[in-house]
Amino acid sequence: MDALVKILPNFKKFNSYIADVKNKINPIMLSGLTDSGKVHFAYATRFYSDNPICIITYNEMQAKKLMKDLSFYGDKVLYFPKREILNFDYIAGSKESLYQRIESLNSIYNNKAQVIVTTIEAVSQKMISKEKLYNNILKLEVSDTCDLNELKEKLVNLGYERYDLVEARGAFSVRGGIVDVAITDKKGIRIEFWGDEIDRISEFDISIYQHKDLLI
Repeated sequence: MDALVKILPNFKKFNSYIADVKNKINPIMLSGLTDSGKVHFAYATRFYSDNPICIITYNEMQAKKLMKDLSFYGDKVLYFPKREILNFDYIAGSKESLYQRIESLNSIYNNKAQVIVTTIEAVSQKMISKEKLYNNILKLEVSDTCDLNELKEKLVNLGYERYDLVEARGAFSVRGGIVDVAITDKKGIRIEFWGDEIDRISEFDISIYQHKDLLI
């Protein structure tokens, strides 16, 4: 809904605000905005400054409300949730928040983040450094030489779990010289080997993959 933000330059105070943002003058305090006005200004800040923005609010309920309101302006809004700390077996906990955190961090790392919504608790939690977090990126290309056993070990060290059938992200399977890795709940990457050489890398639909394997 870019039309809603294109009217803002007609207001002198808004132009002054954007000028301060572009000149990195801070802090800037705004008052008197309604809830919808805050969302309007947040999106307009991204629109006119052409810089990624992070919105920090006080709890998850408010964060989800902001996500819903911001989706009215565009779909490139990410949520960075807090890290779940469980007092019982980790298997009982959902991994959804973990995947959301990784998705947001990857978008920031690859300079693709536009608008990120998070909470005070989430940004207050300690994290490992960017260098350590992205030190173990696995990069594979066709014609690369790669030991299959080493690849399996690296995938496990990166947090993937081996299954006979790939059903959801975070899983991988090995069948002969074929390694399937689920990178989302819907999309997987297939790595085909010829000996120790990567012969082909392709994407596949996990639902179709499951269906075909069940028919075998």
